[in-house]
Amino acid sequence: MVAVSDTGEGMTEAVRARVFEPFFTTKAVGKGSGLGLAQVYGFVKQSEGGVQIETAVGEGTTVRVYLPRAAGDAGRPAVDPVGANGTSVAGRTVLVLDDDDHVRAVTAQELRDAGATVIEAADGASGLIELRSAATIDAAVVDFAMPGMNGAEFAAHARGLDPHLPVLFVTGYADLEALAHAGEDRVIQKPFAPGAVARRLGEMLAGGSRPDGRT
Repeated sequence: MVAVSDTGEGMTEAVRARVFEPFFTTKAVGKGSGLGLAQVYGFVKQSEGGVQIETAVGEGTTVRVYLPRAAGDAGRPAVDPVGANGTSVAGRTVLVLDDDDHVRAVTAQELRDAGATVIEAADGASGLIELRSAATIDAAVVDFAMPGMNGAEFAAHARGLDPHLPVLFVTGYADLEALAHAGEDRVIQKPFAPGAVARRLGEMLAGGSRPDGRT
């Protein structure tokens, strides 16, 4: 069990009853997507665990996440950025687009560790500017839920600039249905294991050729 507690405002019963609903938020427009706890709920359910919330108005909140105990070696698995058939992102230039600074930094560092050159952008408009100005971008890793321009909208604009640009969507549990058109091989769900983005992207890049003849 992992517990996170605060001494903030707490929640009313009406709010607590809805906290796991996708896109439900008490924050102002543009200040939050309402997907954080929905993603937690999806991850925990997939892992056959549970979530408990204790809260009182004016006293704060405690969220407890319960997960099954793992059997065997509890050591951290080695990160292998190489995908199927030995594919990798080494030597590639990848655009990483995510409005969450921490998530973007982690994803970008994983790709750099795998040998890629990474260009970062915090919103769709900035990502399109990078696409227009960069000499070469081989692929993009794009968060789906972003304010202003979501990942699917960015991909549509990006393919107007580069029709063959491979795009890997990173998404929370709540957005899987919205990305059903993209295909399972082009969607990776949060939270993902270390090395997963680099492996999946390497497999995508190996699966097709770009107009300039590079595979």
